[in-house]
Amino acid sequence: MPGLTGSIASLIISTVAYFIAAFFIRRQLEEMGIPAGMTRSLSVFVLALGVSYGVGYVVDLAIP
Repeated sequence: MPGLTGSIASLIISTVAYFIAAFFIRRQLEEMGIPAGMTRSLSVFVLALGVSYGVGYVVDLAIP
């Protein structure tokens, strides 16, 4: 099936990018002294999700 390889690669790479982005965003917020809580957790989730979507989009463009 054409395009299936790109979709699977996009899923795998964007998942890895999500966890890496979440780690670094969480670490940066801790260094800034922002207290842990629901708002900080939601911010980490939304920002890491945005990075993940961006990486997935780029992978989809790169692998037809």
